Amino acid sequence: MRHLLVLMLLVLVSCKTETEKEIIPDVEDPKFSWLIGQWQRIDDEPGRKTFENWSLNDIGHYTGYGYTLQENDTVFEEQLAIKPENKTSKSADNSWILEVTGVNQSPTIFKVEQWDMDSFTAVNLDNEFPTHIKYAISKDTLNALVSNEEMNIEFTFIKQ
Repeated sequence: MRHLLVLMLLVLVSCKTETEKEIIPDVEDPKFSWLIGQWQRIDDEPGRKTFENWSLNDIGHYTGYGYTLQENDTVFEEQLAIKPENKTSKSADNSWILEVTGVNQSPTIFKVEQWDMDSFTAVNLDNEFPTHIKYAISKDTLNALVSNEEMNIEFTFIKQ
């Protein structure tokens, strides 16, 4: 009887693992892996230090944390996530979104409309500012541009 109980438990655990695998995106997707790391802005205003830290979590989402320090006080912070738009898709060509939280009351979603192996552009034309967010990497420098039709702000980061 004890062996039967252990066998049933093993079957249940293995079934759950297989179900979870079906809804997890491909973690090995290289589209945004160049973002991973700790970055410090080098073109900041005097007295300010801005950082972005990016990682890949165990379900295939790229997560970022951006913050700005003035002296020792945090004067700005946001959470970022790049993830498949369709949570159940495992296709390598599925649609991706950039989700920004901590700035507005609810998350702001940008659809990734263009990407290649060293850049991407995410767009939300309904957002007042920015409507476009672009990240690009060149060697050890990460460039970010947030913009709309009237204004743009450039950020230059180096890897720490």
